[in-house]
Amino acid sequence: MSRRTGQTHDMRALLGTTLKSRGLRLGVSRARSVLLWPQVVGPELARLTRPRNQHGSTLFIEARDSAQAHHLSMQRHHFLAKLQQMMGDESVTELRFVVGTLPPDVRAIQPDLLPAPDRMRARELVREVPADLKDVAQQAAEAITRARRWREQQGYRPCPVCGEASAEQPCRACTLTLQDPQVGRAAPRLARNPALIHVLPQTLGDSGTAAARHLALELLKDQMELLALECVRSGGEVYYREYLGEQARLYLALSQRRESVRLTQAALRLLPERVQTVLREE
Repeated sequence: MSRRTGQTHDMRALLGTTLKSRGLRLGVSRARSVLLWPQVVGPELARLTRPRNQHGSTLFIEARDSAQAHHLSMQRHHFLAKLQQMMGDESVTELRFVVGTLPPDVRAIQPDLLPAPDRMRARELVREVPADLKDVAQQAAEAITRARRWREQQGYRPCPVCGEASAEQPCRACTLTLQDPQVGRAAPRLARNPALIHVLPQTLGDSGTAAARHLALELLKDQMELLALECVRSGGEVYYREYLGEQARLYLALSQRRESVRLTQAALRLLPERVQTVLREE
């Protein structure tokens, strides 16, 4: 029998070596993603879903039905960002929601837990859903709304593009959409013609249109700031002032998703402060 030397071993390193030698490290990582899921989505949504397993870098989560799986899939980038943050790595790069058979205690839904404004927001999500799917879709929408409230309670702020609560600004999904060349090309066109906001979804989809609108508003805001400075430097040159007013009308129309607006006193209050000051001068 070998004699003990009294040397202290780093148990964490020893455990890591043992797991690696036995080919178990990947399995532990996959188990960790499953175990962390309830903490990622919060207690309410955890009752409505169940992580099934991790295959490769994809974590599969069971939902009650196809409507709920669809709604949750629309929010997957928020859940993924939180999961990767809690895991401290990117061993999970995709979440896939599938229809599964959940036990009664997991499927139970607590009614009337949402405040009235949140229930109205949930109903808005399923406004276009056919009547025969309305109840199921409403339950899924309320689950999503609870998840959104949970993210807001964690200190997440609304994404400036899609409006969903996110730790990243813009959120990860919108950051990728903003880099789309088609979105980049559409933004200047939208800045010149806000009426295109009703046409672009046919080619860019809703998320692409929201991203193009965000870029167009930023472009218009930058132009207005420069024009306001030129107005001051030129001593109120009429040309700069008229052009500033035109850009302000485009900005307000696009921010309100309208084809045109009037520069009323109420509308001026929605513009950057420096632009307000210049346009209010006689």
